[in-house]
Amino acid sequence: MANLQQLRTLHTVRSHGGIHAAAKALHLSPSAVSQQIKSLSSECGFALVEPEGRGIRLTDEGSIIAEVAARIADLWQTSVARHQTPSTQPQRRPTIALGAFPSAMGTCVLPALRGEDQLPFHLQLFETAPCEGRDLVKAGILQAAVSVKETDGLPVAELDGLHTVPLRHEPFVLVGPPGLVSMAIRCGPESLSGFPWVLPRVGSDCDRLISAHLARHGVMVRPVGRTDDWNLSQDMALALSAVTYVPASALVRREGLSRSVDGAGIPAPSRTVVLVAEEAAAVSSWFIVLEQRFKRACARTAGAVHAS
Repeated sequence: MANLQQLRTLHTVRSHGGIHAAAKALHLSPSAVSQQIKSLSSECGFALVEPEGRGIRLTDEGSIIAEVAARIADLWQTSVARHQTPSTQPQRRPTIALGAFPSAMGTCVLPALRGEDQLPFHLQLFETAPCEGRDLVKAGILQAAVSVKETDGLPVAELDGLHTVPLRHEPFVLVGPPGLVSMAIRCGPESLSGFPWVLPRVGSDCDRLISAHLARHGVMVRPVGRTDDWNLSQDMALALSAVTYVPASALVRREGLSRSVDGAGIPAPSRTVVLVAEEAAAVSSWFIVLEQRFKRACARTAGAVHAS
């Protein structure tokens, strides 16, 4: 007896114009498609296809059966869908576009996704600048972003009307050769003006944060190098006998470098890493999942990055 799969195969051969094209559409081998057509022809008692050049075409009778097959397939799909309950219908996972700045990607986002069960949504990751993510969320380009909020010790406020969840408060740490760091601790803020500095790229979010902080405390910096790569900034500080400010999460062990949180008697600049999304996303399941995982990841990585 003819079955639904055979009828669908015949309809696909007609709509795609041949055995090989139909096989590709059905994710079957050409021989499997040919066997189904042959079996259906035997059930009908007449040929459904005939040779045409190097390929085949449907006979007149085959075209009629293919039309009937299409109607039967449509009726079947409609009837099944009508009687499916919401719990039995396949659920499409939404796609969430998430942005994060590089150090947060390494210490928060990727650790949160590693070794976890499959997410109930598809996740697309994009690298952003530290403060860029919130603007992209506000513009509707991203659904969520791990961004930063400059704090200087103040509580985190809502960012531009977005839903904001603090993930980690992060001070910057003064890093440099032991002699320079010891001198900064002994001599106070005035000593920092005479040191060579490694700073972030001119005009970047972190450059504005650090430069504004130093200016508020009367420190005039003399940069000898610039980079947005925190690992590289520590290498440069070592090679150039300079000092640099590095977020606590980006500290690495390097022989020949010392660190101080309250270097030169002034408080360290700080920022708060936050997860932002539109207000409506606050109650969505995907945002709740990301919030929980990112908070756990920040808690796990905090001990490792602060270890001396």
